[in-house]
Amino acid sequence: MTDAPAGTGPLVVPRQVAWTQALSVGVDEIDAQHQELFRRIGLFFRALEEKRGAAELEPLALYLRQYVREHFAEEQRLMEFSGYPELGEHLEAHQRLEADLHLLSEELRRTGPTLGLARRLVALLSGWMVEHVGTTDRRFGRFLATFLGRRSVKPSA
Repeated sequence: MTDAPAGTGPLVVPRQVAWTQALSVGVDEIDAQHQELFRRIGLFFRALEEKRGAAELEPLALYLRQYVREHFAEEQRLMEFSGYPELGEHLEAHQRLEADLHLLSEELRRTGPTLGLARRLVALLSGWMVEHVGTTDRRFGRFLATFLGRRSVKPSA
């Protein structure tokens, strides 16, 4: 893995990615999980700016492994419950992120924490949070709201 694919120029890491109400999917539990992810990434941005990014990389990687396992399972449960027609595509996106995180974790294990690895992780997660949470998850949230509007049963029942 390199800092940037050949021919694409230097890796650009955003200074901040913040959760806003505009990213809400309308499911309290999912929104709370997303907010925590954004909070953790924000702390990591601060650590990078303060030149502590490499030291904070392993704790973030540990958190992310747990987060994707629990969060993705909850989203999948809600999608199956509601009969979400885009379940397959959504799960493929989850699997791609899990695979990317696995590769970064393997590199972390081999090389130890490095600033370059930290920056690639931030770039990966920044794109994921904006694109997946901001678009794909919100689309599911709208579907689920419509589905629940037709039912008297809550998804946790």
